Amino acid sequence: MNTIRFYLIMIGICSFINLILFAVDKKLSANEANARIPEIVLLSMTAFGGAPGAAIGMYVIRHKTNFVTKFHFAITVWLSLICQAALILFMI
Repeated sequence: MNTIRFYLIMIGICSFINLILFAVDKKLSANEANARIPEIVLLSMTAFGGAPGAAIGMYVIRHKTNFVTKFHFAITVWLSLICQAALILFMI
């Protein structure tokens, strides 16, 4: 049970950080002159445990939701959510 507890804590921390990154990037996107958070950082955090935070950032904060230009975000978020949920189920 220690492994699953550690994994859930890691998912929670990564998700919180990823949600903050999405919110900051959304705020910075209001002005073209601002430097933005690179997409590779957002996608990497999503793949390495932050998928729940990315999903909240996409669908609650409404950031990176244009499916025509940002389809790779939706695909990465959903595949990462599925993989992270499967890992939790296999650990139980």
